[in-house]
Amino acid sequence: MKKFILACFVVSTIIACSPKTETASTFAVPADVNSYNLDSSANIDLVKKMVVAFETGDSATYRSLYADSAIFHDNGSDMTLDQNVVLFNYFKSNNVSVKVEKVDPIWEIVNKEASPNGITNYVMSFQHTVYKKGDKEVKVIVSVVNGIKDGKIVEEWDLYNAKPMFDLMSQK
Repeated sequence: MKKFILACFVVSTIIACSPKTETASTFAVPADVNSYNLDSSANIDLVKKMVVAFETGDSATYRSLYADSAIFHDNGSDMTLDQNVVLFNYFKSNNVSVKVEKVDPIWEIVNKEASPNGITNYVMSFQHTVYKKGDKEVKVIVSVVNGIKDGKIVEEWDLYNAKPMFDLMSQK
């Protein structure tokens, strides 16, 4: 019995000291699906970086994450990147600060076929934001879809209740 226990100890020690080999997991997309979802990716990280730049008012970083020709659909109103960046100054001039409490949930949809404008990757997120002016604040959940191509956001759809934000900005 002692020899058996000693043998088990020696074998487990050898296994524990053996170099670990990393195995890459591969994901085979079934042939019969049109798209699949990811819970982590470089594109999700790109959107998270955009959220931080928006929250901190870093318009240079924010702008660098978008294609120059990016199109925004902000509550149904279309605008360019330049028009969207103007919002940074609008909040600032109205003494409104923005805090993103959390981005949850967030996931990426990868389509097998590209849309007419060439997008196959879309990051969906719900951004829980707090807009504050003086001692007053409002919480707004923004539903955001970012179309991403070649490592840049090329199209964005935002839906949210704008009324609490405008009410806050109109307060003295």
